[in-house]
Amino acid sequence: MTEIRLIASDIDGTFLNDQREFDRSRFQAQLDELSRRQIKFVVASGNQLAHCQEVFEGIEGDLTFVAEDGALTVEQGKVLDDNPIKPALLRDALDYLMSTPEFAEAKLILSTRQQAFTNMVPSDADWKDSAYFYQHLTPVAKLTAVNEPIYKIDIHWSGLTDVRPQAEQLQNALGDDLGCVMSGLGGMDVTMPHVTKAYGLTQLQNLWQISMDETMAFGDTQNDEAMLQHARLGYAMKNAEPEAKKATKLITKLDNNHSGVLDMIERLLAGEIK
Repeated sequence: MTEIRLIASDIDGTFLNDQREFDRSRFQAQLDELSRRQIKFVVASGNQLAHCQEVFEGIEGDLTFVAEDGALTVEQGKVLDDNPIKPALLRDALDYLMSTPEFAEAKLILSTRQQAFTNMVPSDADWKDSAYFYQHLTPVAKLTAVNEPIYKIDIHWSGLTDVRPQAEQLQNALGDDLGCVMSGLGGMDVTMPHVTKAYGLTQLQNLWQISMDETMAFGDTQNDEAMLQHARLGYAMKNAEPEAKKATKLITKLDNNHSGVLDMIERLLAGEIK
């Protein structure tokens, strides 16, 4: 059986527990051993790059980031692949979101590499939680006036956790021009249509000459679906959403609140998983 040479993991609901923490010393020891065995570890997240880096601050070793659902891939501080939304498509999507009744109460965030712009204000009930995920979250009166490269439109509603109807409606409206996936926590992300975490991993696999058969991945929601299908060992978390569990037959033994990813890495290093 081909040995695993690349491990990719989502962050929220997967690598982190519900308190947004992970066993740092345990993972540091694992990362050291992965590096010794020349196994790459990739953080594959729908989150902004700056937030992904912040989560792993203090961890020493070889970390690569596939951020913004695959729109931005960075290795050791070097941008390897960059896929912002085309300005005309961004404007069309925003016009639709702001003129369609079903999206009238939606909170919108435009994510750049180191900043984010939103139609929320600091007094909004969702502001503190959103500011956790986005560095330099900035309220603007007119989102269509933002001039910077935007990797993702983050859409969510206060108090709404199941956005399946809204996601289906938006994807039908966008057609083939843009992609839309649910990201967990009652949100959904809009990116360029070819952008997925699997796309980001493919760029790294080509660079490192690592095959799909040599790849292990972990995720918990729809934006992980392509990645879980892409990897030979694609594991949905025990606590995963139905969309992630439908993408693979492999489920972690433990959930995110019991270090499910670290448990599987430990099993891999011990030779229990091939």
